[in-house]
Amino acid sequence: MLNTENRYLFKFAWKSIRRNAGRSFFIGFSVSLAVVIAVWVIAFFDGLNSQIEKAVVNTNTGFFQVQDPVYAKSTDSSSPREFTSHFSQTLNQPPVSAASPELVLDGNISTPEGATGLLVIGIDPEIHKQLMPIYKKMTSGSFLTQDDDYGVVIGQELATLFKFNVGDQMVLNYQDKLGELRSEILTIRGVYHYNSKGFEKRFVYINQKTWQNLFLNEFTGKTLFNRVTILTPDLRYEPVLLDRIKGTDLQLKSWKQLNPEMAVVLEFHDGMIKFFFLIIALTITMTILTPVRMLWQERFKEMKMMSIIGVSVSKFWKIGIYEVILMILLSSAFSMVMLTAIIGTQTQRGVDFRYLNDGVAIERAGIKLPGIIFPKLTPDQLLITFLFVIFVLSISYLWSIYRTLTKLEAEI
Repeated sequence: MLNTENRYLFKFAWKSIRRNAGRSFFIGFSVSLAVVIAVWVIAFFDGLNSQIEKAVVNTNTGFFQVQDPVYAKSTDSSSPREFTSHFSQTLNQPPVSAASPELVLDGNISTPEGATGLLVIGIDPEIHKQLMPIYKKMTSGSFLTQDDDYGVVIGQELATLFKFNVGDQMVLNYQDKLGELRSEILTIRGVYHYNSKGFEKRFVYINQKTWQNLFLNEFTGKTLFNRVTILTPDLRYEPVLLDRIKGTDLQLKSWKQLNPEMAVVLEFHDGMIKFFFLIIALTITMTILTPVRMLWQERFKEMKMMSIIGVSVSKFWKIGIYEVILMILLSSAFSMVMLTAIIGTQTQRGVDFRYLNDGVAIERAGIKLPGIIFPKLTPDQLLITFLFVIFVLSISYLWSIYRTLTKLEAEI
């Protein structure tokens, strides 16, 4: 609670702000604008990074993959492991939301329309549904079933380029476990439309039974894997997963190791955030420090007169501190209004950049880059930015008060 004297000094500080309304407004607006710009830049790049990461994860990469050591070293699929119920239970605990055992086979097709390489993924259809919603993205036909013999699901881009329809047969060329070149006829069960054109052209799905018959020349009756694709909320849970495979020779890889090109893009964006924040920090400091210094210099004659009639130095300090508190409150309120109006709207509607490329999606390393970017506003961003601006504003006021009082003591 403020006593009578402090209440009077608080009111005096408020009157001082109102008496210098123009300069006070400029300082408050500068503080608010600095907060908004700093938060917007960080939120924009954080949102972009989050969308890029999501796009990578959605290319059947997951946040992490547990890989057989032979496959991890050379992508050789000849030594698949059994996905036992015990291993499944060990992996499928929070924070893991999905863990899909997958068998991977490189193949190609050749038709009168041309030829292309394919990545043939052998999956357990029911488990894979928890990892990716491809089964919900079927434009024609149906998704795989557990016992489907030699059925395949392909992407819409592949179907368009090679004029495939549901029910057509596709000749897959590949090399089996013994190194022998083979061809096999697969029947197209469904066509999906998901992710990017590059993804739709390259990824085809068959069930575990078909994959084992193709590559191993027999169905083992077991669920096998070259890799287990894992979904978690983010990359922070790597130590948790490492602990779960401790004692095995399995290797854990994050999506950044699996797609280093996009990892470099995100690191570049992180560097841009730091660079912009540094520039903004310098601008904030100069924008606030100079007007505050001039504000207190203009009060020198008034303070000299008050000092002569007996106002102590401690009261000048209190007036300055109360003024800082008022400016922080006013600037914070103005900042919140601007943040709500600008970033709050953009987090819902996004910032549309599609017109820059005539609406055509840009792909990098097989990843569809977002055309509409949604800034990602977090409490940490707001807290760090506000604390920094409050620190600069407080230091500016305290330094200005100190310089003015030093000059005052020298003349009295």
